[in-house]
Amino acid sequence: MNAELQRDAVPQPFSIGTYTGNATPAALDDLRNTLISRYGYDPGTYGDVSDELRGIKLFGKIDLNLNAKSRLTLRHHYTKAENFNPNVSNALRINFTNNGAYFPSITNVSALEWNTRPRQRTSNNLILSYTSVREDRDPLGADFPSVVINDGAGQIAFGADPFASATELNQSVFTLTDNYKIFANKHTITLGTHNEFYRVYNLFIGQNFGAYRFGSIADFTDGRPALEYDRGYSLVDDIAGDGSAAGARFSVLQWAVYAQDEIALSPKLRLTAGLRLDVPVWLDKPFIAPDFDDTTLPLLQAQYDVARRTRAGNTPGPQLLLSPRVGFIHQFNPQLTRTLRGGVGIFTSRMPMVWPATVYTNNGITLGRVDESNLPAPVAFEPDVDAQYVHPNFTIPSGQIDLFTEDFKYPQVLKANLAYDWRLKWGWFASVEGVFTKTLNNIVYTNINSDTTVQFRWTNLGDDDRPVYRRNSLDPAYSSIYLAHNTSQGSAYHLTGTLSKSFGFGLDASVSYTYGDAKALNEGTSSQNASQWRGQVNTDGRNQPVLGRSDFALGHRVLGVFTYKLNWNKSKNTATTVTLLYEGLRSSPYSYVIGGNLARNLNRETGSTDANTSLAWIPATAADIQLIDKDGLTAAQQWALLDAFIESDPYLRDNRGQYAAKNSNWMPFAHLFDISLRQDVGFKKGWKKHNIQLTCDIFNVANLINPNWGARYQVPGSTNYFPLYQFERYAADGTTPQFSFTNPNTGVETLDIQDLASRWSMRVGVRYGLD
Repeated sequence: MNAELQRDAVPQPFSIGTYTGNATPAALDDLRNTLISRYGYDPGTYGDVSDELRGIKLFGKIDLNLNAKSRLTLRHHYTKAENFNPNVSNALRINFTNNGAYFPSITNVSALEWNTRPRQRTSNNLILSYTSVREDRDPLGADFPSVVINDGAGQIAFGADPFASATELNQSVFTLTDNYKIFANKHTITLGTHNEFYRVYNLFIGQNFGAYRFGSIADFTDGRPALEYDRGYSLVDDIAGDGSAAGARFSVLQWAVYAQDEIALSPKLRLTAGLRLDVPVWLDKPFIAPDFDDTTLPLLQAQYDVARRTRAGNTPGPQLLLSPRVGFIHQFNPQLTRTLRGGVGIFTSRMPMVWPATVYTNNGITLGRVDESNLPAPVAFEPDVDAQYVHPNFTIPSGQIDLFTEDFKYPQVLKANLAYDWRLKWGWFASVEGVFTKTLNNIVYTNINSDTTVQFRWTNLGDDDRPVYRRNSLDPAYSSIYLAHNTSQGSAYHLTGTLSKSFGFGLDASVSYTYGDAKALNEGTSSQNASQWRGQVNTDGRNQPVLGRSDFALGHRVLGVFTYKLNWNKSKNTATTVTLLYEGLRSSPYSYVIGGNLARNLNRETGSTDANTSLAWIPATAADIQLIDKDGLTAAQQWALLDAFIESDPYLRDNRGQYAAKNSNWMPFAHLFDISLRQDVGFKKGWKKHNIQLTCDIFNVANLINPNWGARYQVPGSTNYFPLYQFERYAADGTTPQFSFTNPNTGVETLDIQDLASRWSMRVGVRYGLD
């Protein structure tokens, strides 16, 4: 049996002096006091906060030796975690504490494992398991609408997390796995099956308490109408928050069979070949408007070919997903001093169930949606979460629709690797390895309800003639229709070299260098299909995402590990161990986009467009961009600043007159050092052996030595979208965009320091063992 208790508090400091908006500390305090006195709602603080984790883990296991050929194991894991996640303020946004989320999660895993040797030269491993996951994400503070206030170059946010107001997930998973092995001379054959049955209840109603955006603090406190209002709500009951019957309930079966043969072709060469077949099957069909296929779908198919591969009320059909693979190890001599290894295969992954779960709720008849575009009058703020606005003339079907193509396949990649290992003289070891991955099936989204008719194209911005569509829904009954389908675009690779040696006097040393890059259309980082689509980086609209460097590209990485162990006696039960770890990396890519609140939907598509994902055009001369006077700076002065900024950035300087590429730039190189100290003391008393270990770990120790060292950087606002310039408006001709650029900084001065990651920290501990 084993039990663990965990209590973590991670400080998230914030200095109000870094905020770029207009509000002063006094104005923010007045806003808080107004919320308390007028509505009885305390939004919390906007300064230093802490993320907290309270956890407990229990584990128990019983092993039974039934006989000489059979062993039975029963085990159970219980995990409970409570996360308290306030949103930390940053240079672009003031977050009051209670707009964060409280996220409890309880997981139980029970498993029965039976190992047998049914006959000579065979073995069998059978595992039956049951897993239950219960999660319920709630606002960190009291129930209150979500409010965002525009504040010059910044924003102010308070109220409930808009995506934690009605969020609940219950999963039950039954699993059966059986592996039968045959040991036949040079062959080790494995025949197996792995089967999973999921039963899922998922409730998610975004912005269920109402989400408001105001033009200024005064607009909010003086009771002026909101600039924007958004709310999702249940059509099957009147419950706001958890407990609504509008959750998705569905079952999925995924079964797999596989066979593998490990063949010793010779004393030097070993070959492994295998084939796996996965078949996911969705057992429940979602409800949807009965006339969708007859009336709406033809309108969509007229403009989108991909819409011809879907039908309403359908989940992805059963797919036969084959995953063949082969690998080898060749040792050139009996001394094992040189080894060549490699392999190639197709690998199939699971898919987050939250993506297809939305087809059961975003179906036009379960959830309603309201925003300022379909309300008859400007929206006044309503503090009661049970009295929020609904569509005054809501028709069914209506709202958001989520669909999958009938031939949609789970994510698959083709992966190949090749490596060479040397055992050199004097105890040195060297290795070189390359890995290449090619996307076969990944997920990408298209809003097939957005009209593709081009209303006009940009003019007078160099060769940037990006289209502006007629903001129109093909079927006005629906706000948006997101269709998930597959793409084969994308790839990744990385190369690694390692050199290591164990010295005779207690020192072990290892140094490695890795460089990797990756390309992707969609990063798959959100639990909402609308957000997946909204985050697709583009120039011609989110329905045409650009292939570019992935957010998860590795970049350059140098890793050095040096460990010295000093034994204080011959029995080696008292020893001091010192480890120095160095990590140098240039990762975390970011994109240059067009900034500004008005640039969140430059192409005027319908759908969820509340994000700046339009890649910037890099002007070659002042004639390529029309700047307007702003913040006391003339257009000529702003061009001088922008021109200097472009010249200071090698990528921008070399690519003038072009669109910036997705994730074109890397963060500055970071140098991080960690030190670990271990003091072991062991002694015997009677027949018992006592072991005590004292530990001390110092992370980012360079920052402890010098506060200017050990810094890691990020784009202001903690995203990887860097606003190159701000979109302000259109000129009188209606097609010439006008911009502003008021940033006087260049280089790292334009970036933020990752506060917590750039600070040193220390952990001390003690461990006791009894043998």
